[in-house]
Amino acid sequence: MAALFLLLLLLSVFLISALPHSHHHHQQEELLLRFKAVVSKNDTSLPDWTPVHHFCNWSAITCHYNSQSVRAINLSLMSLDGTISPVLGNLYSLRSLDLSQNYLTGTIPPQLGQLPNLWLLSLYDNQLQGTIPPSLSACRSLYLLALSYNQLHGTIPPELSLLTSLKYLYLAVNSLTGTIPPSFENLSTLIDLDLEGNKINGPIPSSLGNLSALTYLNLGQNHLQGPIPPELGMLTNVVEFEFFENNLSGTIPSSLTNLSKFNRKDLSINQIRGNIPWEIGTRLPNLEYLSLWRNQLSGNIPSSLGNCSRLEVLLLNTNQLGGTVPLELGKLNLLTYLYLHTNQLVSDSSNSLAFLTALTNSSRLQEIYIGNNRFTGKLPPSIGQLSSNLNKLSVSGNMISGNIPQQIVNLTNLTFLDLAVNLFSGNIPCGIKRLHLLEVFYLPRNNLEGAIPSEIGQMQHLGLLSLHHNQLSGKIPDSLCHSQQLRRLFLHHNKLSGEIPVSLEGCQKLELLDLSYNKLGGRIPGEVIASL
Repeated sequence: MAALFLLLLLLSVFLISALPHSHHHHQQEELLLRFKAVVSKNDTSLPDWTPVHHFCNWSAITCHYNSQSVRAINLSLMSLDGTISPVLGNLYSLRSLDLSQNYLTGTIPPQLGQLPNLWLLSLYDNQLQGTIPPSLSACRSLYLLALSYNQLHGTIPPELSLLTSLKYLYLAVNSLTGTIPPSFENLSTLIDLDLEGNKINGPIPSSLGNLSALTYLNLGQNHLQGPIPPELGMLTNVVEFEFFENNLSGTIPSSLTNLSKFNRKDLSINQIRGNIPWEIGTRLPNLEYLSLWRNQLSGNIPSSLGNCSRLEVLLLNTNQLGGTVPLELGKLNLLTYLYLHTNQLVSDSSNSLAFLTALTNSSRLQEIYIGNNRFTGKLPPSIGQLSSNLNKLSVSGNMISGNIPQQIVNLTNLTFLDLAVNLFSGNIPCGIKRLHLLEVFYLPRNNLEGAIPSEIGQMQHLGLLSLHHNQLSGKIPDSLCHSQQLRRLFLHHNKLSGEIPVSLEGCQKLELLDLSYNKLGGRIPGEVIASL
């Protein structure tokens, strides 16, 4: 009898202790099902989320091994199109919530701030609206907060600076306004800060210079004003700065050259003036990407850039830079994109373009733009020894004279060639058909003479041919429309003669045609007009 009593007692204790545990499991299941009910408008998502199976076995759910409490929900890329239910705030054991890359609408529930153990919240790339809830600052374990690519508005809550464990903060491509909270200096563990593509105004807080762990800082495409704080030179671990497309003014602080780990710097489309720091190349040896275009920079291009052996992209165009292009750029073996156009650069004292010869050492070059400067002299024959990877070359809008070097036809991978608005004379080089990949061929507003080479018709990819405002003579070659891609043909203001060739009817994709101001006769073929 005593044994039976003991057995009943143990069973009662077990049942009593199991009741809260069972109730807890039932509660979690109910919360998840309520979340499912609003996360999909057509109720076709998450088909295995049913009471038939234990919720720990549902797709996208991870539970604690011992307590069987929900630890993580990962529903990224699930085509969800509903809203985020506030009931998630009652899953107190939740550590990771990933609803990124869906079509979720509505607001971010403030109740998510009730999750004390939450360390990851990546809601990016949805259609969420409303403001960022200040209550998220209660998630003191949070180390990643990703809300980029939504439609959030309002200011950045200063309360986020209470997230002292935060390492990654992504708020890019929203409609956030107001200023960057100076209290962000308290985020001492922050590694990445991305605020790109918002409407944030005011200055860059100098207090950001205290974020000693920061490696990535992106403030691009905002409405920031004022100078770049010299204090940012204290971010000795930073690898990448993105400040492009703002209203920043002042000069480039020389303190930024202290950031020896730098590999990417983009200050383009601002109102920054003054010189490029002369020591930039000697103190930033790891620089791979330098974009300073469309500012008000003056002075010379620093020759020290030749020490940036890892530099791949150099964009200095649309400034007021003067002087010569340093020959040291020819030491950049990895250089791929070189944009120097729309400045006030000049040729050297011997009236040569020696820097083009120096660039023949840069075997990876793909694009060179040096147009709209004050270059004089002749194109060197060495231009034919530029990188075999070169596909775009523009020297337009200068005062370069003499013949177009015959060697230019060695650049057989060119798709874009612009020699417009110069003083080139002589004939179009023979063998031009070797540029068989050329899609755009600009030669207008020069002093070119002779006939249009018939071999141009063998350039099968040619879509635009612009030879206007020259001294070209002779007939329009019958072969021009052998190029089936020709869409725009500009031959006006020359000395062309003879009849308009009937073969132009073969240009079936032609959209624009200008033959005016020549000495042409005959009739315009009807099918040419019909196809335009």
